[in-house]
Amino acid sequence: MQGASPMRRGPRSVAAATKHLPISGRSGGRGTKERPINRPMHHRPVLARAVSRLAAVRPGELWVDCTTGFAGHSTGLLEQGARLVGLDQDPDALGHARETLARFGDRVNFVHGNFRDVEQLLAEVGPVHGLLADLGVSSYQLDRPERGFSFQAAGPVDMRMDPTRGEPAEALIRRLSVPELAGVIRRYGEEPFAGPVARALAAWAAGPGPFDTATLARAVVDGLPKKAAAKRRHHPATKTFQALRIAVNDELGALEALLDAIPRLLAPGGRALIISFHSLEDRLVKRRFADLSGRNRPQAPRRGLPPPPAPPAEFELLTRKPAVADPDELDDNPRARSAKLRAVRRFTADEMGVAA
Repeated sequence: MQGASPMRRGPRSVAAATKHLPISGRSGGRGTKERPINRPMHHRPVLARAVSRLAAVRPGELWVDCTTGFAGHSTGLLEQGARLVGLDQDPDALGHARETLARFGDRVNFVHGNFRDVEQLLAEVGPVHGLLADLGVSSYQLDRPERGFSFQAAGPVDMRMDPTRGEPAEALIRRLSVPELAGVIRRYGEEPFAGPVARALAAWAAGPGPFDTATLARAVVDGLPKKAAAKRRHHPATKTFQALRIAVNDELGALEALLDAIPRLLAPGGRALIISFHSLEDRLVKRRFADLSGRNRPQAPRRGLPPPPAPPAEFELLTRKPAVADPDELDDNPRARSAKLRAVRRFTADEMGVAA
C-alpha cells in the first residue's frame, strides 16, 4: 500500500542526517548544558503496545520523538529498527535519554528544544517517516519537588518544562491581575471556582511566605468551597496546578504549532502519533486530525446554498476512537488513566491517485 518515500533509507546515520541541528551537549548548539541527574528508578511509557501497533515502524525509517523524556517510547521505536531524532525541552531528561539510548549508537541523535519549533529544528533533515509526541508530564518531573510541579512536597513554584528559560509560575502569579489569573485558571484548568482561587493566590503572593508549592496548594484549597473540595476525586489543587503549568509553558500554543507542522514534516506514508492527558489537548488533536483526514466538511456559506467541495484528504485517520490504557496497564501504571492516543497516516502518491 505505501509507496516509496523520497528520503534515503539506507544505512546513513542519524548523526550524518542531523549534523546541522542544535544537538544537545555538542559544541555549536544552543549552549544548553545537561545537568547531572538522579535517574528515575523505573520509567514506564504509557500505551506502549498501542504506540508500537500504530507506529508500524519499518527498519531504516526516520522518526522524531518530540518528547523523548526518559526514552521509554524512543527505546521502543529504536528496537523496531527506526532511526531517531530525540527532541526534548528538558535538559535533565535529555541527559538521561542520552545514557539510556547509547547502545543504539549513531541511529539516534538528540536535540534540545521545544517541539513547537520542530519544523525549524529539523529543517536540514527533510520529511520524516514518523512523529511521536507524549504530552504528559513525566512521573520523574512530578516526583521532584525542586521542579515545582508537585503539591505533595514543598518546592519552588517554578513549573517550567525547560528550567533554563521562561517565566516561573510564581512570577506569573505575581504579574497577573486577579481577573487575568482567574481567566488562566478557568481556561486551562477548567476550574469552576476560578475567581475565589485567583483571589486566594493573590493573597498568598502578598503574604509573608514561605512561597513554595506546599503553601500554594494550601492556598488553593482554602480558596475553594469546603464541600466542593471534599467531593473531588483528586487533590483539590490539581486543576489550578495544571492551569499554571499550561500557562507557564504555553503548552496549547506549542501543540497548535506542532499540529500545524505535521503536513509539512511527514513523508508520504508517514505516521503522526500524539498522546494527550487532558481534554484541552485532546480536543485540539481530535479536531486537527479530523481536518487532515477530511472528516470536517466545509460549511455552506449561508442557508440554502450547498457547501463548497471538500479538498481531497491527504491523511488517513488511524484512530476513530482514541487508544486508551487497558485494565492491566492501569493496575501497573495508574498515571495512564487519562492518556489518549490518536494517530493519522499520510497517503502515498499512489493512494491519492486512487482516491482522486
